Amino acid sequence: MTPSNEEHVFTRDNATWVGYLLIGTYCLILASMGPVVPYLRDEQGLNYTISSFHFSAWALGGITAGTFGNLVISKLGCSRAIWTCATGLALATVMLISAKLPFFTILSGYIGGTCGSMMGHSLTSIMSKRFGLKRTIGITEANIGGSLFALCAPLLVGQCVRMGLSWRAALLVPLLFFLILFLSSGKVFNNFNAATKGFATGTLPVRYWFFWFVIWFSVASEWSIIYWTSEFLEKAKGLVREDAIQAISIFLVTMLLGRIIGLKLARTFSVGPLLLTVSIVALAGFLIYWLAPTHVLSLVGLAITGLGTANIYPLSFSQALGAAGEKAGLAAARMSLSTGTAVLTTPLLLGAIGDSCGIEKAFAVVAVLMTLATILLAIACKRQAK
Repeated sequence: MTPSNEEHVFTRDNATWVGYLLIGTYCLILASMGPVVPYLRDEQGLNYTISSFHFSAWALGGITAGTFGNLVISKLGCSRAIWTCATGLALATVMLISAKLPFFTILSGYIGGTCGSMMGHSLTSIMSKRFGLKRTIGITEANIGGSLFALCAPLLVGQCVRMGLSWRAALLVPLLFFLILFLSSGKVFNNFNAATKGFATGTLPVRYWFFWFVIWFSVASEWSIIYWTSEFLEKAKGLVREDAIQAISIFLVTMLLGRIIGLKLARTFSVGPLLLTVSIVALAGFLIYWLAPTHVLSLVGLAITGLGTANIYPLSFSQALGAAGEKAGLAAARMSLSTGTAVLTTPLLLGAIGDSCGIEKAFAVVAVLMTLATILLAIACKRQAK
């Protein structure tokens, strides 16, 4: 890769680490929905379609943040927006824990998705402003941290249930994290409010929108796997529920490993061919996972899928922010429209197909999405070569 000429220094200072931890805590809550929803379905007597509304609510919150979040952050400033949204995310978690009716558990997802996304927009904008082209390091490391927290979610939920504490006890952990971070570092972002200017309204370039669509396909595939793997392994591959829930960690662990490897590869290879390669690996792994005749081989395929999927989002996101220039905040906000609409529509579609003909056949949707992402990246790689 060509060295950057921008005079930006990547620094892992207190603000960087607090940002990583906030993003990680958000990922912990979000990834908990996969193992939590089967218990909500039993408690509330829900079918697959209604259950999928819990996932879609988070996505709808992301869409709301992507549409109006830049206006809110411009008004509050990045620092105040981060902690205001962290508080909203914590309150949404309390609602999920305490509510007994599906309306309120679904509403908690909408609030959490809106606040969590805007918090992420502010943190990403600060990172892009501070680090310039070296934002790829920060974005990838933040995603590594997010993967680490996310892989803990099914383990934490499963272990709490095994200990007789219920799934609700697991969600007390992120609440404690938010409290500690606010009390210890509530003013850490005050010096970076200049990044707020990046949220001004305007037009984003065509190159940005290309990566917007790549991320749409990638996120739709990734979160469909996270949300529905426990159901797929239980119903289609015969695992008991607790084992199926904890098996989600295979995907999350290999995503973490993939991002660690990807951080080094991104410093060595051109991003275009690298993105195409990891997309092909992800597609091949998913086909093994989905079509394997035994649960052992299926789990191997799940691991390969995680390795391939890991770097599609962070590398594409970094490229998108670079294309946006000084409008990095607006670019981050609008990217929530990509991730939000992907997560809103795909789990709902899989849930509806699952109710109609089974969750195994519903996974064909994911295969199609991964194929489309690979085709897009192949076209991009060919154009770059010219």
